[in-house]
Amino acid sequence: MTLLQINIPEPINTLPVCNMSSQVIQVANQRIEDHITSAQPVIHNFVQCDFQLFAQTLSWIIENYLLSGMRFCELGSGFGVATLLASIRGMESIGIEIEPTLVEQSRKLAERLNINSRFFCGSFIPRDITNIDNLSVEVEHVATHEDDIYEEIGLQADDFDLFFAFPWPGEYHFFEAIFESAAADGACLLTYRGRDGMNLVRKT
Repeated sequence: MTLLQINIPEPINTLPVCNMSSQVIQVANQRIEDHITSAQPVIHNFVQCDFQLFAQTLSWIIENYLLSGMRFCELGSGFGVATLLASIRGMESIGIEIEPTLVEQSRKLAERLNINSRFFCGSFIPRDITNIDNLSVEVEHVATHEDDIYEEIGLQADDFDLFFAFPWPGEYHFFEAIFESAAADGACLLTYRGRDGMNLVRKT
């Protein structure tokens, strides 16, 4: 099993974003800002993604027929914005998040926007990955010993066609290792890497 790098064209951020995606991003950004500036407890592991770049990249992926199916899973879904954006592109979309407050916010946002995404509170790491302790030696921002949530979802990791994650710097290898161990052949992993933009690999 290997991971094949798929080159994303550099002018990806010039692609148009549909009106519905723009509306989702606008509402989500306001909801996130309201939450951060409120008296709510600070969620230290939450950092906001570039949702517009995600929407543009997802459109490019779908329109170029790079996926073997239309099931999407966001690993560490935060406010669930990427999951919502995948849903409005016709994907069956799941968000997995360990922080209960963020899961609650995601569900409220989906209800507010009337988007049929599902969000689950738990670990995205499948329980049958046996070398998790070795993989997670330098990982500080992922709960690696919580029980996974796939049974509750009703799907396994190898049922999804596209995964998305926004790893902390230095933790990209961990997400790729989990993906390589658990995903089906042909599945893709898209990661947001801050200033370096989006990175896309396929399991072969």
